[in-house]
Amino acid sequence: MSGTAEMSLEEVIRQALPLVLPDEEERRKAKEAEEELKKRLEEVVKPPLEFRFLGSYARNTWLKGSLEIDVFILFPEDTPKEELEQKGLEIGKAVVDEYELRYAAHPYVHGRVKGVEVDVVPCYRLRSPEKIKSAVDRTPFHHEWLKDRVKGKENDVRLLKSFLKAGGIYGAEYKVRGFSGYLCELLIVFYGSFIDVVRNAVKWTRNTVIDVAGGKVYRKKGLENILVIDPVDEKRNVAANLSVDNLARFVERCRDFLESPAIDFFIPEKPKVPDVEVLREELERRAIYAVEFEKPDIVEDNLYPQLERACKRVHEFLERNGFMPLRSSFFAGSKCYLFFEVGVRELSAILKRIGPPFEEEEHVKKFLRKRRKYAAFIEGGRYWVYSERSYISAREAIEDFIRKEWKSMGKNVGEMLSKGFKVLKGVELLEFEDPVFLASFMALSRKLRG
Repeated sequence: MSGTAEMSLEEVIRQALPLVLPDEEERRKAKEAEEELKKRLEEVVKPPLEFRFLGSYARNTWLKGSLEIDVFILFPEDTPKEELEQKGLEIGKAVVDEYELRYAAHPYVHGRVKGVEVDVVPCYRLRSPEKIKSAVDRTPFHHEWLKDRVKGKENDVRLLKSFLKAGGIYGAEYKVRGFSGYLCELLIVFYGSFIDVVRNAVKWTRNTVIDVAGGKVYRKKGLENILVIDPVDEKRNVAANLSVDNLARFVERCRDFLESPAIDFFIPEKPKVPDVEVLREELERRAIYAVEFEKPDIVEDNLYPQLERACKRVHEFLERNGFMPLRSSFFAGSKCYLFFEVGVRELSAILKRIGPPFEEEEHVKKFLRKRRKYAAFIEGGRYWVYSERSYISAREAIEDFIRKEWKSMGKNVGEMLSKGFKVLKGVELLEFEDPVFLASFMALSRKLRG
């Protein structure tokens, strides 16, 4: 890379730092909340229990405007799970000003202390990560591995998080399926800086393996997506929740940034509401359908996998029945939607089924014995027969399939579909609640969940 490009990169980084670094007011607020929280915890957490501040706040890698303090309550290894959950919730409720229950491996308390968001999470105090009973039990080991190695690189972690967040690919939750905060920190520790992560990422493929503890990168045939080996648990892929599409988006983003460095890569793009007439014109000439139904009252990390499952089931059904689905996706807002675009709105009333070649006498006899509405005929040296299609219209096919197969579409999503849904088609979708998502689905813009 030329010296001019190097200077340009350095200048962009200098401009980006104020966007990612917490200011003095945010740091003061954080310290006050930490001290108050610590005081409250000391009153209610007694031996053999202990509490520890972990996560991005404890390691000073949190992103400006995204302050959240994570406190883990460590229980002895022999504590019954029910007791851990019950006592963990009691402690959480006692130390925050207001709270709501959230769910990971165990239910935990999310709340506020002096206006700062706080998570109070129970876990087991273990001697080795090999003995973990749930995913959150790894967190203390992650912190121990990172806390000294990440020192001096905190701002590089922030730059990477901001770079990802602006591209809509930061966060390992199922709604995003992007890069977790822990993965960001590991990448910075492994490569040394934000710029070095970007320069190396342009060479990543779905066969890439990054062995963080072993200090090596290699390729392994047969992988469906990148593998980042957890330094505290070599059997775990830290990038397991990252979708291959978001991997591709990150690699593309890195290529674009190196080619044309700009501060815009650290600023989330404001969604542009598409022109209604452009949407109308596209919807009129294309075969786009959306299944609308009530949103189940479940956490997002349970909802999104079920929506994905339902979407896949309908997509495969449309494929099997000759409607040539081009693309499918899903959306959860005030209601839930399954989106499909097909290449064929309506099929002919009959289809042509293949039979045996004329040389296979026994197979031919069996084929001809079957009673059918249409007579078999020979073409190209083999037998064929017409049969009536089960479905002619894509819309009717979608409706019928969901009515019959809702049980296979995820417990909660399936139950909601069984209670009622409607299939919107074409210009009916102009009333859809998120026109930006709709434009993205139609490839009129590039914003779409990964």
